[in-house]
Amino acid sequence: MEFVVGARDVTIFAKGWSPEIIKHKNGKSRGYAFVTMASGEEAQAVVDKFDSHELLGRIIKVEFAKKLRRPAPPPPASHLVGETRYDLYVSNLAWKVRSSHLREFFVAAGFNQVAPRVVFEGKRSAGYGFASFTTKEEADSAIVALDGKELMDRPLRLRFSTKTIEDSKDGKEEEATSEEPQE
Repeated sequence: MEFVVGARDVTIFAKGWSPEIIKHKNGKSRGYAFVTMASGEEAQAVVDKFDSHELLGRIIKVEFAKKLRRPAPPPPASHLVGETRYDLYVSNLAWKVRSSHLREFFVAAGFNQVAPRVVFEGKRSAGYGFASFTTKEEADSAIVALDGKELMDRPLRLRFSTKTIEDSKDGKEEEATSEEPQE
């Protein structure tokens, strides 16, 4: 028999807090949920009180969420090691933007030889990314054609970058103004 705990059960258990129950693609619960607390002290109090607590006949585990560290994605196949790239810094991205959305944005404007990457903080976009071009002319054309154009209701800002996706491990934004290529 399958054990099913719904949002209502967790909400009652968690005194009105709104849980985010994690589900499989088919809609079934994965067996865990997240609850955001107002402070670290409040979260610690909940962990202390409810870890190993019984909920609907089962002992539950309550702990702080662990940050998942995924390996950095491999460099785009279109760029060979040592090949000169012209990287554009693309800012003001919506949090739900993925690299595929950025690629579609550039391709729709006629830039087919582009390798876009969106920088992430956890599971959402950090609000910026990079687009690599093989020639300075392509990069210049992309800036002229697309700077200020909207993607998911947000006007994008494009400019030459001094920072690449490989340099963006910490998820912090950096001003990027150089017109020099990345090698």
